[in-house]
Amino acid sequence: MTCTIGRTPVRIHVVLSVLWGAMLLFQGPALLLPTLAALMLHETGHLAAAKALGARVEEIEITPFGGVIALANEETLAPMRGFLLAAAGPVCSLLGCFLSLRIYRAGYLSFFAARRFAQYNLLLTLLNLLPVLPLDGGRMIRHLLCRRLPYRTVTRLLLLLGVLMGGMLCALSLAFALEGRLNLSPAFAGSYLCYAAALEARQGLPHYITSLIARRQKIEKNGVLPVEVIAAGGHTPAQMLLRRMNPAKYHQILVLSPDGTTDRAWMDDRQLCDGLLKNSGATLEGIIDSSDTM
Repeated sequence: MTCTIGRTPVRIHVVLSVLWGAMLLFQGPALLLPTLAALMLHETGHLAAAKALGARVEEIEITPFGGVIALANEETLAPMRGFLLAAAGPVCSLLGCFLSLRIYRAGYLSFFAARRFAQYNLLLTLLNLLPVLPLDGGRMIRHLLCRRLPYRTVTRLLLLLGVLMGGMLCALSLAFALEGRLNLSPAFAGSYLCYAAALEARQGLPHYITSLIARRQKIEKNGVLPVEVIAAGGHTPAQMLLRRMNPAKYHQILVLSPDGTTDRAWMDDRQLCDGLLKNSGATLEGIIDSSDTM
């Protein structure tokens, strides 16, 4: 299900739609409305931070663990701006926990609704502070580590951590089942982490290409850009170089002969992306040969 807030598309994850329907059917709006309010508070924090920091939100996906915001050219955000934008959601959820008691005392919510609102806000805060992608905690850590490491290297490490944590949660549910206790919540959370990590991993090349457009705009604005030289053998899969490339830099790639002693050719990151778009499994040597035959 998709709707819009202003001009921003908002996509409701299918699993969340089923959960909302079950809540409404079996427990009525008394449980559903506090949950929706907590989710809206969390996303309002992200949207307000994006507006304050001048970042453009392309799409929001609402999941059972909060929203996943797709930012335009997130790779090129300054580390502290990206950190603050990711932290805004958990901060607002934590604020919702503290405010729930005041809202109850003011007579705006029943005790049951206020308790549910506080519980779900606390759940959103704790889950989104997990250091895995695409949750807010993973995004916060990624922006901090990108000061020292390439963006894609950090992304791969956090995605791997997400898969490992998802597997551990699924194993926890299995351990409960073997003891005669049926608890599917860890398995549900673990399955989502693995699924979300897989989706994030598939977006490597498209995200890098869109970041090249933002980089051109950055050159037009600032007039300067750091240059990085990467040397690799001609047999190296071109996809491997994306892990080492930073969209905020301009890259010159030196392709070496098989013995690694002589230069075969030079290419830039635009030529690399063009070659990958034609053949995602191409080697550097294959990209050079296809360019020579054109």
